[in-house]
Amino acid sequence: MTAKIHGAIQGVQERMNDFIIGHYPVKEALLLALISQEHLYMQGEPGCAKTLLAEVASDTANLNFHFSQLHRDTRLTELVGDVILEKKELPGGKGEVIRQKLMPGGVLTCEVALLDDICRAPGEALNVLLGILNERKFLDLKIPLMTAIATTNPTEDEYYNEPLDPANLDRFTLQLKTQGAVTSSNWDEARKILDRYEGFPAEMLSEGRVSADALRDAFKAHKKVLLPPVVLSAYRRILDDLRNRFGCDAGNSLLTDRTMLVKVPKLIKAMAFLHGRDTAETEDLRVLKYILTFRVPENVYENLDQIIDQAIEENEQEQSDEEQGEQMQGLQEQEEQAAGSEEQDAEGEGENALIQEILDSLQAETQKTESLKSVQQRANGGDQSSKVTRSAPQQVENLEFLLEKIRGRLERNPAEMEMHPGGSPRSYRRMRSFEDFLDADYVETAIWLDRLNPTLPRSYLRKKKHMGGKVIIVRDVSQSMEGRYARWTSSVVTKLVEMVRRKRMRVGYIEFNHVSHKYQHDGRFFTRDYDKIIDSAANVTCSGVTNYQYPLRDALEEFRKGRSENKHILFLTDGEPTQGDWLVREERRQAKGMGVAIHTLFIGTTECPEILDILSEETDGSRFLATPNDKGGLLIEERHDRGMMDRYLGRPDAGEPRRDDVSSASRNT
Repeated sequence: MTAKIHGAIQGVQERMNDFIIGHYPVKEALLLALISQEHLYMQGEPGCAKTLLAEVASDTANLNFHFSQLHRDTRLTELVGDVILEKKELPGGKGEVIRQKLMPGGVLTCEVALLDDICRAPGEALNVLLGILNERKFLDLKIPLMTAIATTNPTEDEYYNEPLDPANLDRFTLQLKTQGAVTSSNWDEARKILDRYEGFPAEMLSEGRVSADALRDAFKAHKKVLLPPVVLSAYRRILDDLRNRFGCDAGNSLLTDRTMLVKVPKLIKAMAFLHGRDTAETEDLRVLKYILTFRVPENVYENLDQIIDQAIEENEQEQSDEEQGEQMQGLQEQEEQAAGSEEQDAEGEGENALIQEILDSLQAETQKTESLKSVQQRANGGDQSSKVTRSAPQQVENLEFLLEKIRGRLERNPAEMEMHPGGSPRSYRRMRSFEDFLDADYVETAIWLDRLNPTLPRSYLRKKKHMGGKVIIVRDVSQSMEGRYARWTSSVVTKLVEMVRRKRMRVGYIEFNHVSHKYQHDGRFFTRDYDKIIDSAANVTCSGVTNYQYPLRDALEEFRKGRSENKHILFLTDGEPTQGDWLVREERRQAKGMGVAIHTLFIGTTECPEILDILSEETDGSRFLATPNDKGGLLIEERHDRGMMDRYLGRPDAGEPRRDDVSSASRNT
């Protein structure tokens, strides 16, 4: 039976190879999804065979296949079937009853569902759909679905794609990125594709198909694969490394109990079964490459092979040390049974050998530690000697207070909920046009059609949560910020970026002294490449003097290029401006007119420049003060109103603070 199952799986793999050149990781992930009956999420540019691979795999296995092309107007009925009205007469002629009835279809009746462009689906349909995928049922109806394969284009700006939120992304156990031969510059595969498809593309014929029951049997059989303690021990070591050595936490990673403790062991077994083994091995831990793609920071994922190799090596060394210890113990027991002087000599030799073994183990442990440091440095973006250390956040006291205050300002955006045809139904309203019939209440519509009257039926009032918005972090890198101030500021920037990541907002990063430098990724200023910004913030060079004008001007110019209702600048500095218009009159006027909130954080022991208070007050931003504490760290507090607004509103210059009001001790030199 097992040989027959493996033959069927091999048949599916060979048929995929017949139709598609390359893409071997995708093919392996697809087979793992079918064997374990888990869902797969694929991200790649258009035209890289994502859809074709899913179609070939399901067709080869004779599985009932359903394709859904999702878009912003997708309705739930397109995915689960049609809702019809059923009218029945009540007994005794007492009237009639009109009921809604679901005719199951789509994902409710298929075994393999392909959800194309899943990121474009509206929340109403997507939330219910992912609940169906998780529970494998709709209402009280159990469904035959084995595997759902979701595809999407990259979540870069040019594709106009929003990423799945973490709760929805976690529904897909298997995740991977894929590229075409041209994009990845794989010219050998490109030549083979040209040779194969120079004529008409081959059609899927019945030859080469396998029984669908074989995959169902594979699902049952893979559960019987043994998971030995050595594999679990290596896996625990990997989890410990991700958490404690590489800083993967709830703020930057998606390591849920459901996936890491329930799904991963299941996929390890599936990997062993796919390779024809009934006992898992540590090499099967490489299935994590198909699970952690979007669950850990990109720089950690790029080094996942080294992390797995290191954990396997350390685990094998530990097992070897235990075996050697058992052997030494056995030899020692044998030697103790000897008599006379021979016993004493043997005992001395055994002691010397044990001491040498301990020394060798310590030396090997030292070498492994140095090797692990090298892997960790690569995961963090290179040699840490030239960077601000990532451990700095623990030195910043009350940082959560700052994050909570700013998060409240982000969530207070007046345009957070907006009318949108692809939004979730929030309430009812009267129909305004016949285009609302698709969203109208079925029962009221049926009654209205029977008895026409001026009062139109109710239809859904749809609203969509505005998850967009943009944040620009403006950071002072003048000479006075050198040293611990730079480390503290990098810690604050890191936490701010992680907060923005959870809000799925685009972020920009500007460093300034007497000039302004904008960070750009692939030619774009606003980006969701949060890890690259964190790396950039960790590697700074402080020099020069301070000019507020240039960074604020650059930030406002970037806001002016696009449309957004939720705009924020987070301004971090330790001194007052010494060049340019230190009152930043024009920049203040533009920020107020554009609705940009400027949140300021002053770091230092001198008096905070009054212009920072004015910037925050005029733009409805937050004000914070960071001062060194007695523990060698940084303490963040909210800057209290010092009567500044009353003073400058009562002055003849109406909003222009006097130069002599600012302490000269806080100026950069």
